[in-house]
Amino acid sequence: MFTKTKNNWLFYSQNRLCILCGLHPASATQVCNACLDDLPWIVNACLCCANPLTTGKQSQVICPTCQKKRPPFTQVIAPFEYRFPIDQLIQLAKFNGQAHYLNPLAELLSEHLRDKPLPELIIPVPLHRKRLQERQYNQAALLAKRVAHNLGIPFSNRLLIKETNTRHQAELDRQARSKNLRNSFHCTSSPPASVAVVDDVMTTGTTAAEISKVLKAAGCQQVYIWIIARTPKELHLF
Repeated sequence: MFTKTKNNWLFYSQNRLCILCGLHPASATQVCNACLDDLPWIVNACLCCANPLTTGKQSQVICPTCQKKRPPFTQVIAPFEYRFPIDQLIQLAKFNGQAHYLNPLAELLSEHLRDKPLPELIIPVPLHRKRLQERQYNQAALLAKRVAHNLGIPFSNRLLIKETNTRHQAELDRQARSKNLRNSFHCTSSPPASVAVVDDVMTTGTTAAEISKVLKAAGCQQVYIWIIARTPKELHLF
């Protein structure tokens, strides 16, 4: 294992430069060590929803919002805040057709998940077929498939489908987001006991909550939400 990892590192360091600075040799994540240190890592977050907390030291806490009303998902795991340069990479991959940026993002997420509880199945947040035709690919599916491969977990792109072509969530406030997604997702078969749902960004958590309800209604017991970045609460729409 060590020899394989070392050889992979040598391959990347000799043949690729960091995708962020373009100056230093990249690691297997395609980011150099200096840029890795500068990424907007979440140091302290709610153990349930992963909302970044402002306390100066690490603490094992659940935020007041989740204490008041526990979300239907088991836990959200996110390595980064949705800030520069992670936000730029996600936007380029999602809206500008530069899907190659999903590979380093998936590698970063995979590394972050190495010591976390692993589910029986990984699925992406699905796109409606019309939205998929417009974008040509589902960025969540590409992320999920690579993470599943890295962690050795089965992947499914068919367990969960989106039946309704809803409005873009970014256009709506929190209350409208929930109404917009209601009854839009459907489970095509019985899910396993534990599932991880992969997406790029989580803002209010409305999508994660709706999907978790659908999966649990179909028999799933533990629903983990794995995302690249979490939008800090002060940037949410209300």
